[in-house]
Amino acid sequence: MTLELVPVKETGPAAPAPPGSRRRALRRVLRNPLAALGLVIVVVALLAAALANLVTPFPYDRTDFSAALQPPSPAHWFGTDELGRDQFSRVIFGLRASVEVGVMSVALSLVVGVPLGLLAGFYGWLDPVVSRLTDTLLAFPFLVLAVGLAAIVGPSLTIATIAIAAAQIPAVVRVTRSETLHLREMDYVAAAIADGASDAVLLGRHILPNAVNALIVQATVAVPAAIIGESVLSFLGLGVRPPTPSLGIMLASAQPLFRDGPWLVVFPGVAIVLLTLAMNLVGDGLRDALDPREVRR
Repeated sequence: MTLELVPVKETGPAAPAPPGSRRRALRRVLRNPLAALGLVIVVVALLAAALANLVTPFPYDRTDFSAALQPPSPAHWFGTDELGRDQFSRVIFGLRASVEVGVMSVALSLVVGVPLGLLAGFYGWLDPVVSRLTDTLLAFPFLVLAVGLAAIVGPSLTIATIAIAAAQIPAVVRVTRSETLHLREMDYVAAAIADGASDAVLLGRHILPNAVNALIVQATVAVPAAIIGESVLSFLGLGVRPPTPSLGIMLASAQPLFRDGPWLVVFPGVAIVLLTLAMNLVGDGLRDALDPREVRR
């Protein structure tokens, strides 16, 4: 769904969104039960990841062979693995790795994709060049790109972040380009051109601020996809390297132990599902709340 903002008819230098519209949108998100629930889960997960050193009862790499493969108990809420390491601590630290990759890869894709989309939508002669670049990126699935980078540099969290960001850049470019094509036809842009505004002013003060809503929604959709991508890469040994925990690594190492310790699979898997589902719920709520028909109310 293409998000359209109501053109503000003024001849001044800028045409921002209606005052307080984003605050009203946030209130609408909080009134949506599913979106509010998702927001609570996301906030709790972010706090747990940021404060992992404080909220975990044991170091993630502490081994206790006398407590190996213990089921969940008051001492170890999520049980222990084959080396006696506390699974709750490892899930929280694995959550931190997933959040880091999700946020950093989306931020990197926005830094690269938004300027390209703005230029492609504003300058028609540049559009075919940018489109061919995005098509080239689409020809390399993030898994193939990650394998290639890992073969050259070695698997790491940085490589996973770059590979996932590269896979998300085309979507960011297309959303930004679409919004730019729409917004450059608005009356306030024509008025600014008549007032002698430069291209930089048009893009930076008139078009980009009014494309923010669409980019926010795109980011909330991209972050859960990036988290799943990081889990897949770590599962395949192309992301975080042991002994640093990752939800994908925990699932991979738990495969041969599923019968003896099913909790080793359940808790990391539930963490991935809950976090991505919660972010998608927040994204759906933001999409509805930032709908231009709602923004006008």
